[in-house]
Amino acid sequence: MNEKLKQAYERLGLSENVSREEINKRFDLLLKRRRSKSKDDERSAPEEDFQAFKFILDSLDEQEISEAERQRLAKYGKLSGVASKWERFFRLYKTHVIVSVIVLIVLAVAGNALYNNWQHKKYLASLPPLDASIMFIGNFGLKDPSGKNDDLNEAIIKQYPEWKRVDASISYLPRSGEGADSFDMNFMQKAVVELAANHPDILILDKATLEWIGGQDGFQDIKSIVESGKIAKDDPRLKWGKNPESGQEELYGVDITDTPFVAALPVNRGDEDMIIGVLADDEVKDKAIALIEHIVGEAAAK
Repeated sequence: MNEKLKQAYERLGLSENVSREEINKRFDLLLKRRRSKSKDDERSAPEEDFQAFKFILDSLDEQEISEAERQRLAKYGKLSGVASKWERFFRLYKTHVIVSVIVLIVLAVAGNALYNNWQHKKYLASLPPLDASIMFIGNFGLKDPSGKNDDLNEAIIKQYPEWKRVDASISYLPRSGEGADSFDMNFMQKAVVELAANHPDILILDKATLEWIGGQDGFQDIKSIVESGKIAKDDPRLKWGKNPESGQEELYGVDITDTPFVAALPVNRGDEDMIIGVLADDEVKDKAIALIEHIVGEAAAK
């Protein structure tokens, strides 16, 4: 017990072990005495007694709170002191702690995303340069139920070893009847978005999708295949059309349906035709034409 508390008990003539009930009785008595005083100077005389009562009662409240806290923390055993400090810290800095935790979570998520992105870039950098991107659009589906394109990429490379890396994808475009007007509008919109977003170098389409796209519009002229003698100009598999600007006849597609190349692809196509066309220009166009020549040459040797 500190000295100030001892002095408060002595002033009131109370034992240090007195009960709270007895303290309350003495306090009531002091109030009665004060009300009985008639003069102001006499009323102010016991002010120090009131301060002593207040100090004693405040001390008792603190002791009771401390005892209740001690009993509450007793379940932690030897760690009760640590638990008390942690609770006090969290109570005082709860908002700061919550904000800090949120910041740490955000930083962890962002850091993980950056790390994954770095790992992906590192992986891509370790791969051979991309030879070409190929998109299949039509009533086609992957045989792999997981929907991954890995088997398709591997099959293309296996059929054409001159390429070391290819990025192939399929945009499923089913239809309920004959012709381009039987396509489901949702799938049509999805195909347009994927075509615009991916910018493939090569397209492989079924007949109805080719008609929907608009024939030769957007395709490169690949008649160098005919000029090289790989295929005759009157071969029925060739898709010819006139350039609307120049009026010149151009070869924009080749039907590769009945070829070993198509037969080896892990693609479900039913009875659909497969027509290949080239969108890329410059060096990639030359690579694409070389692929088509290879496919046509395989079919001729079959």
